Amino acid sequence: MSKRTTAALGVLASIVAVLSMALPSSGANKASKHIAVLAPAYTSPFHVQVRDGAVSEAHKFGWQIDTQAPSSEADFNGQAKIMQAEIAKHADAISVIPIDPKAIAGAIKSANKAGIPVFGHNGITPFGGGGKVTEYIGYNQWKGARKLGALACKLLHGNGQVFILDGIVEFHTHRRAGGFKEGLKACPGVKIVGEQSGEWLRTKGEQVATAALNAHPDINLFFGCSDEMDIGAALAAKRMHKQVFTIGIDGNPATLDMIKKGVVTATLGVYPRMMGVVTVDQINKVLAGKKVPYVLETPSTIVTKQNLAGYLANRTFKKPIASKPELDTGHA
Repeated sequence: MSKRTTAALGVLASIVAVLSMALPSSGANKASKHIAVLAPAYTSPFHVQVRDGAVSEAHKFGWQIDTQAPSSEADFNGQAKIMQAEIAKHADAISVIPIDPKAIAGAIKSANKAGIPVFGHNGITPFGGGGKVTEYIGYNQWKGARKLGALACKLLHGNGQVFILDGIVEFHTHRRAGGFKEGLKACPGVKIVGEQSGEWLRTKGEQVATAALNAHPDINLFFGCSDEMDIGAALAAKRMHKQVFTIGIDGNPATLDMIKKGVVTATLGVYPRMMGVVTVDQINKVLAGKKVPYVLETPSTIVTKQNLAGYLANRTFKKPIASKPELDTGHA
């Protein structure tokens, strides 16, 4: 090979190298996306499932995803600081399940100012506070809990005593407990003998249920605003040799296993892993310049032994639909 040919090839190689650096591949474009999907904490398996679905879907796109959360669902300021940290890292998009919407109002406004789209998942109740949220993704909590109230009427044949385990008192609890109570209106013979916060925790739910059964030994059914509290009630009843129905909300793997074993009666399955997947898919649409609805309602279904296999196989999952906000008004 002549020196002239060698020199020409060297120049050509240099040009190709420069163009390669200037024009990143489509894979590099995907990898450049950095999103955050933020939970209130990971004390509940529900949030772990949402996270796992979101992480799996983000990795399909080749994206970086952050999933930090406070250690407790009572750490309002901790969640706000995590969100501000994501803004400082110039995240391309942020989705959050707020512990308290008021506590993250400032962070949402900061994200708006930075041009970062904000999403809310696991709820379609607008946060308020003056910040702009691109899209809310989640199931209608009132309607779902109302179905569980109707189930309670059926299980008790219209008569009995019910105890409600609330979460930390905020809009999730308002909507779930309120919807359940509305469902009970169809059977006036069923009485609510008590209602107390189990703070979303299994251990606290078991403590509250134990005290409730001591005070009201004829309780027939516990409704938990989350699966973890409902499991706590089931464990308390089992330990005290009480035959009660236990129903909750989430559809977590541990709950589904207990339904299979007959420890827990039923849950409102809300497909937490699929919710994480759908959230990342909606973020992808927005980052690609596509329009999305302000509210995307994801499905919920009552899960019992009878349809457990179908739920686990996602055969009961229905395509999310554009919907209306679920306002925290005390009614549907």
